[in-house]
Amino acid sequence: MADRELFIAVTSHELRTPVTVIKGFADTLVEHWDALDPAGRRAAVRVIGQRAGELARLVDRLLAATTAPLGAPMHAPFDLVAALREATDALCGELRPRLRVSLPPVLPKAYGNRHVLTTVVTELVTNATKYSSGEVELSAGADEEHLLFQVADRGIGIDPEQVEQAFTPYWQADPSDRREHAGVGLGLYLVRLIVERQNGRVSLRPRESGGTVAEVRLPRADLAVGARQSVAEEAEGVDGSGRT
Repeated sequence: MADRELFIAVTSHELRTPVTVIKGFADTLVEHWDALDPAGRRAAVRVIGQRAGELARLVDRLLAATTAPLGAPMHAPFDLVAALREATDALCGELRPRLRVSLPPVLPKAYGNRHVLTTVVTELVTNATKYSSGEVELSAGADEEHLLFQVADRGIGIDPEQVEQAFTPYWQADPSDRREHAGVGLGLYLVRLIVERQNGRVSLRPRESGGTVAEVRLPRADLAVGARQSVAEEAEGVDGSGRT
């Protein structure tokens, strides 16, 4: 009951803020249209659009956080480089200019649900830009057991003692963060939920040169049991039940 009340209290507050701003600027346009010059009208419409975008992303976050535990994810081998490029193409206009993408031309295939990578990348890049003012870097690679990608910034960094706390719902490093940086504090919680459901891992660590590195590790398809079974069944021409 306490968790439900906390969820309602926090989300109602976070939803109310952009709605109030959108209504305020819409009312201004309706009541003072003739008094505003074209530049003033465009500025008001721009704010409405930005806040509507924030509201849409917030609603997506809340829906994902409440529905993610339900149902079984569809796991299959997939091209991580292509999935990351699709995810960056889906970022909103205000995030893309700050993102520097450095991906290898090819990697071994990952094993998981490629369709949720857009949510993971969006949350990590949003979080990185929220606490830094410079470029955010996206890179990827592989080791003997995993495919991995990293989102790195040169912002305020994170204390090692706070790394695990950062993945808990509604948590922010400092109470003042909620006023300075809009958000419910569900982003990293949602990322961990999604990644762990794919037998992957997500971690944060301070960057040596200043800032934070978020790293996601996913199973390699050539090592994943489910992937090997799928490939074998396809090669043998069976339907998964042992019948040809």
